[in-house]
Amino acid sequence: MKENKSEKLEIGTILIACLLMIVQRVLLSAITVPEYANNPGRFYLYSVMKVAVGAGLGLVPLYMGYHYQKIAKKNVLRYLSSFFLLYVFIALISNIFFYVQASVLNLRDYWLIFFPVSQNYFIYAASCVLLFCSIPILTKWLTLLSTDYLKKVTIGLTVGFSILPTLFNKDLWGFQNGANVLWIFYLFLVGYAIKQLRLDKKMKFKFLHVCLSLGILIGLILLMTQISLSIRGDASTANRFSVPYSLFSLYYTISLFTFSEAISQKLGIKVKASIVATSLIVTQMVTYWPLTTYRVTAYLKKSFPDSGKKWLMNMFEFIGIYLGVTLLLIVICLILQKVSLFKKLNNFLSFDSPAQLSQKLRALRSWIHQKRMIFYVAIFFYLFTFLQIFLLEKKDGWTQTFQVVIKIFTLRQSVLVLTTLIIMSFFLLLLLLTNRFWYVFSLTLLVDLLLTVSSVIKVSLREEPVFPSDLKMLNSISELLSMVSPILIAVGAALIVLLTISSIVIQRKLQHRYSLKFNWKKRVIGIIVLAAMLSSVFFINHKNSPSFLLFNLFRVNKLFINQGEAVKENGPIIQFLNNIDVKIMDEPKNYSKDKIEQIMKKYDDEAKEINQTRNNWLENQTLILNLSESFSDPARVPNLRVPVDPIPTIKKEIKNNTGGVMLSVGYGGGTANMEWQGLTSLDISSLSASLVTPYTQLVNAQQVSPNITNLFDQKIAIHPFTASLYQRKSVFDKFGFEEFYYIDSPNKLTYTDKIERSPRISDESAYKETLKALKSNTETTQFIQVSTMQNHMPYEDYYDQLDYTAEGTAILESRKGELATFMQGLHYTDEAIKDFLQELDKIQKPITFVFYGDHLPSLYSGNDSKKYGLEHHETDYFIYSNAFSREQSKKVNKKVASPINFNALAFEQANIKVTPFYALLTQVTDKLPASTIDPIESISNRYNGKQVFVTEKNKIIFEKDLTKEQKVILEDYKYIQYDLVAGKQYAAKWAEQKVEQ
Repeated sequence: MKENKSEKLEIGTILIACLLMIVQRVLLSAITVPEYANNPGRFYLYSVMKVAVGAGLGLVPLYMGYHYQKIAKKNVLRYLSSFFLLYVFIALISNIFFYVQASVLNLRDYWLIFFPVSQNYFIYAASCVLLFCSIPILTKWLTLLSTDYLKKVTIGLTVGFSILPTLFNKDLWGFQNGANVLWIFYLFLVGYAIKQLRLDKKMKFKFLHVCLSLGILIGLILLMTQISLSIRGDASTANRFSVPYSLFSLYYTISLFTFSEAISQKLGIKVKASIVATSLIVTQMVTYWPLTTYRVTAYLKKSFPDSGKKWLMNMFEFIGIYLGVTLLLIVICLILQKVSLFKKLNNFLSFDSPAQLSQKLRALRSWIHQKRMIFYVAIFFYLFTFLQIFLLEKKDGWTQTFQVVIKIFTLRQSVLVLTTLIIMSFFLLLLLLTNRFWYVFSLTLLVDLLLTVSSVIKVSLREEPVFPSDLKMLNSISELLSMVSPILIAVGAALIVLLTISSIVIQRKLQHRYSLKFNWKKRVIGIIVLAAMLSSVFFINHKNSPSFLLFNLFRVNKLFINQGEAVKENGPIIQFLNNIDVKIMDEPKNYSKDKIEQIMKKYDDEAKEINQTRNNWLENQTLILNLSESFSDPARVPNLRVPVDPIPTIKKEIKNNTGGVMLSVGYGGGTANMEWQGLTSLDISSLSASLVTPYTQLVNAQQVSPNITNLFDQKIAIHPFTASLYQRKSVFDKFGFEEFYYIDSPNKLTYTDKIERSPRISDESAYKETLKALKSNTETTQFIQVSTMQNHMPYEDYYDQLDYTAEGTAILESRKGELATFMQGLHYTDEAIKDFLQELDKIQKPITFVFYGDHLPSLYSGNDSKKYGLEHHETDYFIYSNAFSREQSKKVNKKVASPINFNALAFEQANIKVTPFYALLTQVTDKLPASTIDPIESISNRYNGKQVFVTEKNKIIFEKDLTKEQKVILEDYKYIQYDLVAGKQYAAKWAEQKVEQ
């Protein structure tokens, strides 16, 4: 139905209200709030602007009261559905935008969409909607009041709601800065009274009233600031009279309303009610949607302590952005309301009266009743999923059993729901294909049972779930069954027989009751949609695929750090699907045995040429590869100032030796990925995007895993931490380590001291353990992999004395204590390194020591992770030759390195001969820029981005930017890497050979 011109509404006041609300949001969350003590002038300016725009919230209920007649004529309930649809649409747009910006999905952000009122994010909007729905009833009641009685009621409420709180400086009614429903209804009454009593006509010089009322508020701010300073010594009560419910603010709000209405009526611009509603909804969503306010406040807000001009320009910039976004969304929403799909949804959800709403709810209940068996199946598999996860958790006694139950139901709801959705998609697809309810139910249950039982058995034996690759072992079914208890086999066989017989009997007897009633078109569409959904699991680790986004949305653990723990967290079905999409590496063109042999021959010759100027290995040649957990120089972090340097020794060694920054593929995690690259000299950035953790996804699948230990006689790993993560025990065994020292290992750690209250074994103890291993063997070649774990997160109250601080927007105020603890730990590392290097110099055998940090700690959340992606993925490294070998060593100029470069750099600094494989790596190190995963695309550590290179000037370039010679070397390297990790391993023995003397 078209609206008559008389039914249209003036929009001038609404536009002013929207503008003021936008500016208010910028003042509250987008700019740094100035303090009087630091900048009095900026404090006064901010306070004046805040009180001036605070009237925006009051204009809307005043407007509804003033225009009550036009609103009361409308069927207000019918508008609720369109309000809700617009709200959902804008919320989705906001969430998608910030996902694209931050590459982070959070189910809670989407779950909140369905609960706009209960979370208290939209108190003001909910109050206004409630008022809107109540206007027809309120109007009927108010029209019964006489003029005198209306005056008395309005004056009486004004005394109680405004004058008394102003006098006693107390929010007597909990008005919450003007958002409370009681205050909104009061302002509606005031707007109604202005219309009925013609107060706006009686008020002369309206603009003068606006200036006078605002002037009074400004004067009160100046006065109260001085009073507060003299009494309290601060400006804490400067804004006493600036709250919306104070008498002076109310005067300003009413003055501004009457003035804006006068201008609006004079201009005569009237629009449809839908445009007014859309403008208000969009403004509220842009200014109050929690994800928007959080992202702006936490990551986009800047402080300008020394420049008021920049602070002011930043404010206007935000206002412009907010206005632009608001106008764009208003236009989009107005167009959307004309789309047929929106209209259909609106008609489906809309209702004209409570009776019609009740009728629609009864129809929904009837539909649920008709499909109740489908819902029963969903509930059954939801509970079955709970049972799966429950069986995987270790339990000792009733207390722990109860705790496990509570943990699953409180912390694993997203996993329970997602698993149920996956099972039901599979169930419904088979049902649509066969239309045999009980056959499909039994088959779905049987598959789920088999996966459950096999997962429980495998986790108990090997602390890992069932992998898709395990399905290949079905060819050896007899061998598998020989590992399982005969009783369990008998119970399983009996259960299969029971399910088969019962499903046949029930299906035959109740076939008509459970057969589908869909027409063939709906059935075909359902099959296609469900098949497409289920097939997307084959792309589950491809960035931004639908299944990837869905799993991220439900916060599925996809880090692959600990498959045994992950299956307990995710359940066997989700963890099984997690491991489906694991492509190792793209096959290079023309890959063949001949091609690999050609490359091997090339670098056989290259090794001979390099070795002409290198020295022979001594019988006790030693290499130490030291990964220092989270070690990184905070002074290199953008937007962070470090007055006192906590790591002077390490900086000195970086300057005096081969050293610089190392490109990390992780931020806040991913230790084993740097470790894998350092040991194998293979590049994770050359691997598939879905292979994010080689230790757990690749090494055990390799027949042979060539690595640096192949060159040495004795191989020792020291890891003063738990070895359960990343399957290190099996990986290090495959790598050829003969001794592996970790917490509770068969090879006992001798040194386990900690610093004060820190839960981690100190770096000093780790280095003592390393020295013990070094001194135990002075006769044969020796390789030691040591991971010092002192600075592992979290960073709590560990140390009595914190000598180092940092300032800047990179660190949020709430995390400065963690940063101080981290920096103190860095200092202890620096001291331990100083002592360790002195001890190395005393040992009479050639030792080359490689030190590097694996990644930055996840402390710098104040920085834009994309803008500073590279800086957030650069740690520190140096290579040290002890006194015994220093005369023949030489410094290599490599300011930017990748972990794959360390071994070649160590051999080059030690000036010792290399094998053909390390001749290739020497060419990669010396002639190629350091390679890594694009740090802008890999900030979440959950997938590999594209490969990039970083020059010695710390600039990112791409493969197309390399020279012809560099491209040839890179191609050779990728052929060899592919052959070793995903190919036929023609070069495996070649890569494992020792140096010929």
